[in-house]
Amino acid sequence: MSLAKDLRELFGEERRRVASAFRASVNMSPSEIRAWARDPRSKRYSFEATRRRLPALARLAEKPESEWTKRDVAYAKRVISFNARMEGALRRDGCRQGYAVSLRNWGRAPKGCEVEP
Repeated sequence: MSLAKDLRELFGEERRRVASAFRASVNMSPSEIRAWARDPRSKRYSFEATRRRLPALARLAEKPESEWTKRDVAYAKRVISFNARMEGALRRDGCRQGYAVSLRNWGRAPKGCEVEP
C-alpha cells in the first residue's frame, strides 16, 4: 500500500468515528437548528460567534459523511466536546437556562430542560 492510500484510509476511519459521535451528540435536525437560529432566545447566554456557526452546524448535520472534509471533522469534534462538557454540567447542576440555550446553540436539545419563553 502507498502512504497516500494509508492516509486516506486512516482519515476515512476517523471521519466515520467522528461522524457517528457527532450524530449521537447533535439531536436537533437541520430544520430545528435553523429555526432555533432565528429564535430570539438563542441570543441569551451565548456569543455571537457561536450563533453565526448555526447555519454551518445545520449544513454539517445534513451533509453525507462521505463528503466531510478535514475541516468538517475538526468542527464536529468541537461540537462533540462542547456538548459533552455542557451535558456534564447539566447533570451536575441540574437544568439551568444558560445550559439549555448554550446546548441548543451547539445542536443539542437537552431532555427535560426547556428554554423559558
